[in-house]
Amino acid sequence: MSVLKTSLANPSRMQGIFRYLLHAKEQKEKKEVLEQILSPDKLVEEKSSPRPMFRAALGESLKCRLLIEEDAYIFINPNLSEEARSIESGNQLLPSTFTKLFFASDNEDEEDFGYDCAWYLAQDIYDTPGTWEDVQQKVYQQKVGEFLKLSSDRLFDQLGDWMCYLGLAWSHSLGGKVLVPDPTVYIRRNLSLLFNQQTDEKILLNEFINRVAIKCPLFETGKFREAVEANIGSRLTNYLSTSTAFALFRLQNEGCIKLIRESDADLMLLPKANAQVDDDGRVSHIIYCGKS
Repeated sequence: MSVLKTSLANPSRMQGIFRYLLHAKEQKEKKEVLEQILSPDKLVEEKSSPRPMFRAALGESLKCRLLIEEDAYIFINPNLSEEARSIESGNQLLPSTFTKLFFASDNEDEEDFGYDCAWYLAQDIYDTPGTWEDVQQKVYQQKVGEFLKLSSDRLFDQLGDWMCYLGLAWSHSLGGKVLVPDPTVYIRRNLSLLFNQQTDEKILLNEFINRVAIKCPLFETGKFREAVEANIGSRLTNYLSTSTAFALFRLQNEGCIKLIRESDADLMLLPKANAQVDDDGRVSHIIYCGKS
């Protein structure tokens, strides 16, 4: 079972448990005390099973190793980075912590979740299958039903909630709820780490993409994206997906990065609508401007 299939384990509930422990003494609490504080008896007295929402969220938090249970205590995993456990930065970094625990830690329970996220990021942002009906049609067209196992609107809703929380998508309600694959927030949040905190550093764009994929293998060249492309067809040579290209253009417009072309370097192509590549979409290097 994964967070994708455990509907009661949504991001806000798992975040709530983590935030409490982040500020607790020694970042730990007795399980029964934690239950009483975060899921008081008054709120669950008419439930058919005891504290189903709390226990689902706690169970998935333990399974992904965000939290540890030992001797009746629940505590934040001490193997997380110091920044991920810090009162000052832990909550802000939690989406990236989840991303690492779900997708970059050989977590077999979340493989289906990873394939679904990578598949959605590989779709055309300008022609997004943004509703469950659209997704059903696209899955049928691409013949990936068995591969993805994205078999119900409930799973798609859970996928959307998590992708938005992780910074991989956003949603709007113009004409009904629509999910849009856009990893701008994820990339922006991790720019400093991706550039080793070196403002004005210039690197090849393909090296940057490789760094992103190592940190989050849902992106181009990452293991989840490679598996998806093996099923739906690979990108054209040197092309990025429209969702990644869109995110990079947004970050450039925000002043976070610069995308440049040098005549003696290999180019990567950043497509816009209808797979069109304008002159500004022929890019060899990326520069970190120190803003994120």
